Amino acid sequence: MAEKTNNFKITLKDFHVGASPAAHLDILTESGGPGAYSDAQGVDVHTPKVLQQGPALADLTNGNQAGVVDELIRFILDKPPVANETYGISTTKLHKINPTDVVSDGTFPHPITDATEGSSVLDFQGALYYFFNKASGGDIGKYDLASSFTDNWGSSVPATGSAAIENAPHPVAKKQDIMLFGNGRYVGTYVSSTDTLSPHKLDFGVGYEVADVAFHANQWWLAVNSGVSASGNRASSQIYLYDGAATSAVLADEVAVGVQRIGFILPINGIVFVAYQDVSGSYAIGYVSSRRILPLAFFTGGLPTFAQKTLYKNFVAFLAGATVVTAGAITPDLPYAISNFANAGYATVGAIAAPFGDILVASNSGSDARLAKLTGYDDNAYWTSIIIPLMQDGMVGYIDFVTVRTRALAANAQCDLLLFYNQQDSDSGTAKQITGENVRRHTLDKFPQPKEGVEDFCVYLEWPNSAGVVCPILEIEILGHYIEKP
Repeated sequence: MAEKTNNFKITLKDFHVGASPAAHLDILTESGGPGAYSDAQGVDVHTPKVLQQGPALADLTNGNQAGVVDELIRFILDKPPVANETYGISTTKLHKINPTDVVSDGTFPHPITDATEGSSVLDFQGALYYFFNKASGGDIGKYDLASSFTDNWGSSVPATGSAAIENAPHPVAKKQDIMLFGNGRYVGTYVSSTDTLSPHKLDFGVGYEVADVAFHANQWWLAVNSGVSASGNRASSQIYLYDGAATSAVLADEVAVGVQRIGFILPINGIVFVAYQDVSGSYAIGYVSSRRILPLAFFTGGLPTFAQKTLYKNFVAFLAGATVVTAGAITPDLPYAISNFANAGYATVGAIAAPFGDILVASNSGSDARLAKLTGYDDNAYWTSIIIPLMQDGMVGYIDFVTVRTRALAANAQCDLLLFYNQQDSDSGTAKQITGENVRRHTLDKFPQPKEGVEDFCVYLEWPNSAGVVCPILEIEILGHYIEKP
């Protein structure tokens, strides 16, 4: 017969699993592995088994209202046309962006005539095309990547016929001599070899809007939403496949995704990832498998758009409200994980991209605007474990001490630990500090606990005093014993 013991030991580890699979539904969830979190912000779980602060935000030179970024940057070209040089479009301006600064040189920022809302930018056939909306309708501008801007190129240069650029989002992609773009209810094309612009090449009908486009496996992928997006209103989405030549008015195939709304599609290494809102209203990232979408992970905060996605290391990075979220695994043998990687800045978010390796993120609030790079370590990061129940045989728990294992800490590295008890109804008071130069093992004791005993608890970590110094957590061991319930 196994010997019964009055003691317990609980170990939290393998933090690379990221968010609990139910964290989007309940911050008091008990679902998930021993390293899963129920709530977090600004944490980096990309290194196997390690939990540490995510990166902080540092404005690029000229990257705020005191420089040349005085309005929300809405799209950033993710692949630089030339080394160390890319472009973004804000509400009314075209910007040139380097790894460390937003260019201010008399040519840039370039004010776009009649623009009221920048939409997207594409490097195509040796020139830069920029889509924007106006008070009525929209247009496409062209920059020759040297000195010449034609802000009304789309409405005056090619043979456009009677069709026009709509006032709408304009996701855009390219294949050889074909540029294909969303145009409200329409899909438009421009064929450079014949100088033919067809803004209404495909028409999905009233109430439809093209959310994103991509070229993958010799076909165009078109994500299309229908219905209103207001909370509580049922909508629907489809992904259509269109012949790569883009000459026909007939679609090649359809993925019957059966979801409410698609945010973006992103082909990576033969897989088409999709950010979407499902019929329950939850936000998810998944992938296309045959003619359906299979979910990989769920998140909160909001549905990202075509301008709010990028590839970062081996992760899909995107914006969910004012949070930079990463999804994926650093190596194939690790589980697919989703994590709130960094704060995005101000409450209103614009574009995200990683044209130079580091993530750039744009945001604004009123007259304040910024384009910032994720770098260093965030002193506002926090992480909360899942709820861990302790009741057993009519008894409750008493926590004796907590041992935290870290990497050898640098001077000034610090993480604070707090325990929350009984569905987070109370806590252990003043946080215990995990700190000490070159220290790897930290024993914390004398935790105040509720008089009714500990029915369940969770571990809360924050890094408010690390002064930008990393404090990596490897393992948290909670030891205690059972007592009769008072």
